[in-house]
Amino acid sequence: MINLERRLTRLEALLTDDHGSIPHSPQWRANWTERIDNMLTGEEPHTRGILPLEALDMILAEADCP
Repeated sequence: MINLERRLTRLEALLTDDHGSIPHSPQWRANWTERIDNMLTGEEPHTRGILPLEALDMILAEADCP
């Protein structure tokens, strides 16, 4: 049973981001929408310089660019 728990923990780590959200879930979208808004207004300087590709895809999809 311990082996199964260890494997589940590893799998959860692969499926979640730094904040424990699953990409494309409502929580993940809300988190990244808020973080990006804060970055654009200067409220949250993003020191690591990392924006997940999925977050960029979300922005482009919501912008409805041709």
